[in-house]
Amino acid sequence: MNSRRGQPFRVHQFHYSVSPSDGISHQLFFIQSALRQIGISGEVFASQLIGGIKPPRVFKFKPEKMWDCDLLLIHHSHGNPILRKLARIEIPKALMYHNITPARFYPHDPFLADLSHLGRKQLTAIRNEVIATFTASRFNSIDLKKHNFPNPQILPLLDLSDELKEISTKKFHTQPDEPKNILFVGRITRHKNQAQIVKVFFHLKKTLPKNSKLFLVGSQDKVYGDYLKLLIRQLGLQNDVKLTGSVTQKVLEHYYEISDAFVCLSEHEGFCLPLVEAMSRHVPTFFAPKTGVKETMGKSGVALLTDQPFEQAQIITTVLNSSKAVKTILNSQHQRLLELCQEQSKEKVQGLILELVKCLRNNPEIHFERELLKR
Repeated sequence: MNSRRGQPFRVHQFHYSVSPSDGISHQLFFIQSALRQIGISGEVFASQLIGGIKPPRVFKFKPEKMWDCDLLLIHHSHGNPILRKLARIEIPKALMYHNITPARFYPHDPFLADLSHLGRKQLTAIRNEVIATFTASRFNSIDLKKHNFPNPQILPLLDLSDELKEISTKKFHTQPDEPKNILFVGRITRHKNQAQIVKVFFHLKKTLPKNSKLFLVGSQDKVYGDYLKLLIRQLGLQNDVKLTGSVTQKVLEHYYEISDAFVCLSEHEGFCLPLVEAMSRHVPTFFAPKTGVKETMGKSGVALLTDQPFEQAQIITTVLNSSKAVKTILNSQHQRLLELCQEQSKEKVQGLILELVKCLRNNPEIHFERELLKR
């Protein structure tokens, strides 16, 4: 895709850390791939390359390597210690806001609490640097508007239609005597509320068939992870709950395949991509309708309107023991996926970014006027 001046468009992206499995990294690579399909080149940069990530997939942050682009898309999800260095790179910038988990969820970890405080404080500085803002959900947009960003646009996290084509249909069985597997996917951390899931499973174990299991897939915050292991021991669930740590995509697909229910009791999510993964893999999904989770699920799945572990377990057991209920839930999730396909597509990413870089090429004063106002 060329501009009127004959030079190909180029869009770089930055997030402070990039790893093989987290949702933000997934979107970085998705955006890069979607733009390359229409001839817009660009690289991904980060300060921390985690889990074997290395060039050329992601490049270490070097300001002198980043100026040769039409746009720098800065992904922001927590405090960014090098934000000032990014700001000094005199190129147009846009913000992709992933929501910042409030510091109140980290009473056990001062480092994460400080990152949360820093991330929110930096939103004021970022607002003065960017010419456009994007979020992953309306929930995130509302949060950003509270920080005086006037017009955030939703930028997709994935191309859902393409992903659905690659997923085989799962046959769901509700044999009453077969063990049931409960699943949640997400980093082991306070706001994901895995402790509540463990408490729910403690009650589920009394009603589900023998050898039923709970799988908690994701890397761990050390302090919260240690607390969760202690809770599992106290409840006598050492043989029933498995903390898998980070897994490959192939192993993750296996967990979705063997799961009878996906349970999300998170207290804070901007979007929660694993909800979409679970629905697309035909796993009945139970959720606490809070923050971005409520928006992602819409009218699908089973909203757990109680915070009591025993009552939540009763609802899950009742549903899993009814093939009719399971079928109804899966149908609702299918309808929700069709709705999300209209919002989550590579064409939307391509259209939004292409429109922005064309505007910058045709009206370079937009960027330079902003630079002059800061001086």
